[in-house]
Amino acid sequence: MRKSVSVFFLFLLTVGLLANSQVDNIFKEALNDFESRDYQNALNKFRSIEHEGIINANLFYNIGNCYFRLNEIGRSILYFRKALKVKSNHEPARRNLEFVLTFTKDKQDSGSEDVIRSFWKRLFDSFSINLLAVITIIIFSLIILLICLTILFYREREKTVPLFITTILIFFLFIFLILSLLKWRDYHIENEGVLLALSAIGYSGPSNDFTRVFTIHEGMTFEIERQENDWCLIKLPIGLGGWIKIETFERIKL
Repeated sequence: MRKSVSVFFLFLLTVGLLANSQVDNIFKEALNDFESRDYQNALNKFRSIEHEGIINANLFYNIGNCYFRLNEIGRSILYFRKALKVKSNHEPARRNLEFVLTFTKDKQDSGSEDVIRSFWKRLFDSFSINLLAVITIIIFSLIILLICLTILFYREREKTVPLFITTILIFFLFIFLILSLLKWRDYHIENEGVLLALSAIGYSGPSNDFTRVFTIHEGMTFEIERQENDWCLIKLPIGLGGWIKIETFERIKL
C-alpha cells in the first residue's frame, strides 16, 4: 500500500514538473514571437497559458503589451491593471499603464492622489501579499519565542526589557495584520471594470429609455456599484454615476 501511494505521488510530481516545463516553453516562444513582432501569435500563446488558470503578474503584463501593439487599448489597460492587482509594485506594468492611458479619449491617471496619500499608497503597494504574510509569520514567531524565553530565563528577574520588546512586536504584528487584510481584500475585490467597447452611454437608469448622463470611451476605468439584468451602475473617477450595458466592459478580476 505504501509503495503504491509513493508511486502515485511521484507520478503527480512528474506530471506537475512536465506541465511547468511546457508552460515555460510556451512562454519563451511567446516572448520570441513578440520580439519578432508577431504580436497576434504571441498573444495567442500568452492567453493559452492564462487559460490554464495561471495567475502571474509578468504574464498579464506581456498580454497587455500584445494588446497595445494590436491597438486594443481597452484590453491593454485591463491586463496592465490585472498585473498590478497581482503584484502592486510591478513597475513595468505601472509605467506602461501610465503610457497607454495617454492614448485614451477620456483623460485619466493610474491612481495619483495628493502627496501624502500618494506616499502611503506607494508604501502599501511596495508590499506584496506574500511578503506581508511572511513578515507577519516572522513577527508572530518572534513574539512566541520571546514569551518562551521570558518564562524560562526571567522568572526571578526584572521583566521590563522583554515586556517592552514584546509590546513593540505586538504593535507591529497588529499593523502588518491590517495591511495583510487590506491587501487580501484588494486582491479579491471585483468592483472595478474597464470599458472595452469604443464608447458607451451612461443612463440615469437601467434602460435606453432613461436620460443620458455621460459618454465614455474605450479604456475608461470605473467602479462597479451594482448590477440589474444586463445593466450595471458604475461610478466614474470624477464621481459621476450612470448605467451602462454589461457587454461593453470587463471586470478587473483574477
